[in-house]
Amino acid sequence: MVEYQVMSNSSAVAQQIARSLVHAGVSDVVLAPGSRSAPLVYALAPLNEAGLIRTHVRVDERDAAFLVLGLARGLRARGSESAVAVVTTSGSAVANLHPAVLEASYGHLPLLALTADRPARLRRTGANQTIDDQSQVLSDVRARFDIPAGDSAEAVARSVSEAVAAALGSHKDTVTEAAGPVQFNVQFDTPVVPTPGELNAWTDEIGALAANDAGRRARATVSESRAHLGVTITDGTVLVAGDAGGYPAESLHALAADQHLPVLAEPSSPLARTTADPSAAGAAEPSTIVPAHARVLSDHPELRESIRTVIVHGKPTLTRPVAALLADESVTVQRVPDAIDAFDLTVHDERAEVLTAAGEAQGIAASGPTWVRTWIDAGTSLLAAARAERAAVCRVEPTAAETSGAASAKEFQATARTITERLAAQDLTLFVASSNSVRYLSDATDIRARIHASRGLAGIDGLVSTATGLSLGLGEPVVLLIGDIAMLHDVGGLLSPSAEDAGDVTIVVLNDDGGAIFAGLEHSQPHLDGFLERYFTVPHGRGFAELAAAYGWEYMRVSDLVSFDHAMDEGLGAADDRSATTAGARRIIEVRLD
Repeated sequence: MVEYQVMSNSSAVAQQIARSLVHAGVSDVVLAPGSRSAPLVYALAPLNEAGLIRTHVRVDERDAAFLVLGLARGLRARGSESAVAVVTTSGSAVANLHPAVLEASYGHLPLLALTADRPARLRRTGANQTIDDQSQVLSDVRARFDIPAGDSAEAVARSVSEAVAAALGSHKDTVTEAAGPVQFNVQFDTPVVPTPGELNAWTDEIGALAANDAGRRARATVSESRAHLGVTITDGTVLVAGDAGGYPAESLHALAADQHLPVLAEPSSPLARTTADPSAAGAAEPSTIVPAHARVLSDHPELRESIRTVIVHGKPTLTRPVAALLADESVTVQRVPDAIDAFDLTVHDERAEVLTAAGEAQGIAASGPTWVRTWIDAGTSLLAAARAERAAVCRVEPTAAETSGAASAKEFQATARTITERLAAQDLTLFVASSNSVRYLSDATDIRARIHASRGLAGIDGLVSTATGLSLGLGEPVVLLIGDIAMLHDVGGLLSPSAEDAGDVTIVVLNDDGGAIFAGLEHSQPHLDGFLERYFTVPHGRGFAELAAAYGWEYMRVSDLVSFDHAMDEGLGAADDRSATTAGARRIIEVRLD
């Protein structure tokens, strides 16, 4: 019979967790200060000093968790996918992880929540900062663990390995298993600090651990095997693409070009890029990407009704016409994994090379180059008409009633849309907030930026922290395009402790004084006018100069395209010459009309 070593104190348990995280390939851990979680601090901090795990510290758990999302996305985008852990103390600290955990679940990002807890004997006794079943606090997790105080070393190691595998997607060779959050709840008994001898012994062991673990990061980036995946193409096939959590999709670029498939891609999809990096292989031909595809679905029923098969990559959530298409039971929907490039694709071509019933009357070929060209032409025509209409509206002299409100709103939206499209056309990494910011990109026809967005639940919280994590994960500058309400939602994300790497982030705030997106939804109907401003758009009358100064960010306010271009050129030029610093580059450019 195997005798397991019983771990008699919290330091030993924490060290076993840290040891197992290294063996499981975890590269980054974000910690929020707390006493009950202290054993993990004393176990993980020496690993950071040895270069085995990179640690980050944030003062509150909510922003710490959103930082994890950005780190996980950035690591994945550069080909070094790793589960990223966040460490919290017990009690309400755990609940503050929930918004990020939900985004991780629906955005398929590998977040490992290491939540410290009191021993089970203190549950249901009214003990301070003790939740009766803390391991059940976070919903929508892939798996949950509740590690008893004094568990064996072997049991702890096995649980950590299982937790990391679940966060990464335990069955990588299937379509149904996706990465996501895992809660790893650990009961720590007192004392929660190591003795000098325990700390010295751990430091000595880490030296040997570092020597034995050479090449771990390199091994983690190499796929051991490639599974096969079949896709079926029929007459009337289109490719719908949404955000894929940072994964590339070069195989789908090639599939769309080779098989002449119209690509209906949301801005943060890897398939949306119209111009790839010269060094990138397998770039999609621009002729496969349909401009203004949601408008085409709405305004061209003959094309919409010709669709028989939809291949879906990522999570398309941005427009209602696409949602209606995917919900249509008469259409065959094939969902492919986010990590599509890890599969060997086999194409089953079932096209009959005849007109579909819906297309016969219109003379629409539902496959081949003509099929793609028809979609492209329809989108191009609709987009040109929409731009002409917007330009005409902006030229109309406002009435007296419009001067202070509607006219300025039109001017701001035109400026914001142009700024958004200019950013998308540059060779940079762009993180785009939800609401209007990402919608402005839907009409962009020149997307060269590498665009990311939190589209799991498409919330507007935690985006400053997520963009910061993305910069740290990628190891490169990131531009965050965000509205004023979303910016106010994550003011705490502006704070990086003095000793921490803050990343290299430029925030472009489109400040139209409230949630303008509601003015474009059904809430703007005339009979609801009395409710719109106070309960939906919620004007606040605030700018961001004072917040920038308080949190130590450089600040510029711009009110037109010329000043914006100057501010961006100045910032990007400085970034090219800037050496890496602990503080990082932190700039806020506020777009706010006079």
